[in-house]
Amino acid sequence: MKQYDEKKHLYRNFGDAVEHLLKSLLFNAEITYNAITYRIKERESLSRKIDIKGDKYGNLTDLTDITGLRIITYYADDVDRISDLVEKEFDVDKNNSIDKRKALEPDRFGYCSVHYIVGIHSKRLKLEEYAAYKGLKCEIQIRSVLQHAWAEIEHDLGYKSAIAVPRDIRRDFSRLAGLLELADKEFDQIRNKLSSYRLEAENKIDNEEFMNQEIDAVLLDTLITTNTDIIEINKEIEKYFGADFTEEISAEGYASTIKELNWLKINTLGELTRVIQNNKELAIKIAYSKLVENRKTSTDAIINRTIAFFYLCYAELFKQEDMEVYISYLDENNIGKDQESRIVVAQELLSLRNKLHN
Repeated sequence: MKQYDEKKHLYRNFGDAVEHLLKSLLFNAEITYNAITYRIKERESLSRKIDIKGDKYGNLTDLTDITGLRIITYYADDVDRISDLVEKEFDVDKNNSIDKRKALEPDRFGYCSVHYIVGIHSKRLKLEEYAAYKGLKCEIQIRSVLQHAWAEIEHDLGYKSAIAVPRDIRRDFSRLAGLLELADKEFDQIRNKLSSYRLEAENKIDNEEFMNQEIDAVLLDTLITTNTDIIEINKEIEKYFGADFTEEISAEGYASTIKELNWLKINTLGELTRVIQNNKELAIKIAYSKLVENRKTSTDAIINRTIAFFYLCYAELFKQEDMEVYISYLDENNIGKDQESRIVVAQELLSLRNKLHN
């Protein structure tokens, strides 16, 4: 315990270093995750462990879980991907590591995480920032977010031992374990289907057979990166606006764009493709008229790449002459601060429509 008091800060720094290393490795491997956390075993907890198994430990370094990290993934498949990464990038103590997905009973879904005891790999110990951690080991747990939720709820309910729990409740836990495991697998399959669909969209975006596909975020994203007309509109808008595009588009951004398109009865890829071809020049003119007079000069201003569709929708709206249609479009798509401002925008749009048509 004296060694612990003297070196607690070292173990804390060790955990911080491993956490940062894991985040860097996952970023480079393009693996998304829910959370990475670490903790240092509290003095009282460590003291109890030594009291119980005192003859097992002759030195503080014999304790391999003073520093503990947990990686929570969104998908069960990523547990394996991260496991491969840990085995490649760390010095793994295989005798003390365990894949509980294979070792535990099937009704203990929440504890089906992978537990590694690791040290910094020898190649990194040569680097100055890791040299101080030679001989130290830590535990890394990897589990999916559903496995984590199960384990946390089990802990809250005090479900430590199946023997101590009534049979009917054990059956409830077992049934729920099956449902959650099925959900984990389904999420994996959904992600794989989305990846396959994205690849299919990239390959078939111009094919006639794909034109009846309903507009969705994947199709919009594919058009943004591959359609020459959309790329040209965005380049012109970027020039007029005097700002950069965001790297990523939020789900809300795609949803609002799809809502605007659907309001104008543009529902399929074929319908959207025709609108792009027919309205490209008009959309650029509208963007110029609306943006040049309000050009942004701030260096940190950013715009969304779906903005091309925003002005294409205005171009399609310009087929209408009724002021009420303009107000309804703005109102139902929540464009503008309030009803009063939407009336002003509708008047400006109708005036611009008449100007450009003349």
